[in-house]
This record gives sequence, C-alpha cells and structure tokens, in this order.
Amino acid sequence: MSDINFQNIETQNRYQKFLYGYEYIFNNLVTLYKKNKLPNKIIFNGSDGIGKATLVYHLTNFILSNNESNPYDVDAKEIQQNNKSYLDLVNNSNFNFKHLKVDDYKKIISIEETREIINFFNKSSINSKPKIFFLEGAESLNKNSSNSILKILEELPDNNYFFLSYLENKFLLDTIKSRCFNYRLFLSSKETRLIKEKLITQYETNKTIIRDLTPGTNIKMNILFDELNIYEKNFSEKILTMQNFYLDEKYSKILDLIHIYIENYFAKNLEKNNFFKSFRIRKKINNIIHNIKSINNDIKSSFYEINLLLGIR
Repeated sequence: MSDINFQNIETQNRYQKFLYGYEYIFNNLVTLYKKNKLPNKIIFNGSDGIGKATLVYHLTNFILSNNESNPYDVDAKEIQQNNKSYLDLVNNSNFNFKHLKVDDYKKIISIEETREIINFFNKSSINSKPKIFFLEGAESLNKNSSNSILKILEELPDNNYFFLSYLENKFLLDTIKSRCFNYRLFLSSKETRLIKEKLITQYETNKTIIRDLTPGTNIKMNILFDELNIYEKNFSEKILTMQNFYLDEKYSKILDLIHIYIENYFAKNLEKNNFFKSFRIRKKINNIIHNIKSINNDIKSSFYEINLLLGIR
C-alpha cells in the first residue's frame, strides 16, 4: 500500500492530479472562463466524497496555470508534472489561492475565520492573476459567519473568485445560495463504480467496493481497513478494531466511517428477513452515534450499547 497517513486522506484532493468524472461540468466551466463569462461566485453541492473539492482544485489549477509553461491539460483532465501553480499550492506558497475547511474538532466556521477571507481579497494579486478562495463545508457556517460571507459575496472585487461547497443534505442560507451560481454534483452507478476502481488502483489499496458509498468515502474506508490491517477480518472484528482506534485517536471521521459501515451492513440486512427488527436496531444505533457527536456521551459505554445491539461481544 502507498505510504498514506489516514488523517491526511482528508486533504488528498489538493494533491489529486486526475479528475475522474464531471467532464461535462468541467468543460462547461472552462468554456465560460475562456469567454470571460465564468461566474465568480459558485457553489458546488453533493454528497460527502462525491468529488466537490477535487473539481474545485482542478478548476483552480486551470485558471491559475492558464499562461504557464505547463498549463492544465484540459483534454486529459490532468494537472501536469512540474505545473508551477500546483507546486506552489502543495507547498503553501500560492498566494493567489486560499482554502478554508471546517476544523474537525470545532465543528463550525467562526466569524474570525471568515475575516481571513476578507483579508485575502483585500490583498493585491500576484502577477495580476485571479485570486481564488475556496470555502469547503459551508454548511458549518454559524449565523454570524453566514452574515459575514453574505457581505463578502456582495462586495467581491473584480478578478476574484469565491468557490463554496456544502453537503446537499445540510442547511445553507438561501440568501447565500441566491447570490451564487449553483452546481449539484452527482454520479450514476456506472460512473461511481468506474471511479472507485480508478481510485483503488491509484492508491494501491485493497479492492473492496462497498455498495452505496461515494468514491471518496469508499477509498477512505479502504485506506482505514489497510491502516488497521482488518481487510480480511469479519464484521465484528472490523467494528471492534475501528472503535478502539477511535478511542485512541478521537478523530470524528473515524466515527463517521464506523457509522457508514454499520449503515451499509443494515442496508443489506433490510433486504432480508426481520425487516422491522433490523430497522428498530438501526434507528437506536443512529441515535447513539448522534448523541456521541452532539452531547459527548461516554464513548466506551455508547460503543458497548451499540455492540449489544449488533450482537458483538
């Protein structure tokens, strides 16, 4: 397996040189930019792991590397080797681009963090290139930071772009949506499987393809299985190992993946016998995990309760 730290997979989209899927949307955005008609405020929404951030990073590279010696390869949908804008970005030295993502432990984007956006747009551009800000996880804005974002959107300077993404099943103020051009990202089942296969090959993980998961979530699950060496283990052993890992790391994405894996397990069982029994158990587990996240219930006792419901000893 490639030497990938699991927590770093959350930021792998900035290093992803290949754009899988979304050819029509990307080509449309490129055409609009070439005609000087690209909206400078765009929202991308869709499921977690559907490819929102990767699409934004590729659009950003196309824009910023437009006049460089190794520009973005539009035909191949690929960031070129030695692309200057890309190298500057991964080295945190691209002063025309900034990315803000909700901190995994704070859960919200604060008013102080939105001031970073204002400061960014108030600074002069480098080499007269466009300036691009990417706010990932806009569903995590609170009331005050949402109002701050509205003000930024209303006063965005020329030659500046503000890209936002949010989860489609989460809340975002209609007033923010109304000030932006909106793209909803989704994939067909065929596209989803093909992209999963490409990511599995690229990341050299086990070949597990879990039904109903987005490509990004599936590859995170694969990497977690590899990191914990549980690919060959049964359902109970996987759950217990992931729970112990979460107790050590306290990293909420692990809890999300445990929840997803249990949900997928029940999705299969709900097609079989004991439909109503499985449904009730699933609902109880959902409530327990929600309480872990929202009111910080004792984690060990919560896991114990989940395991009893699952029949894990």
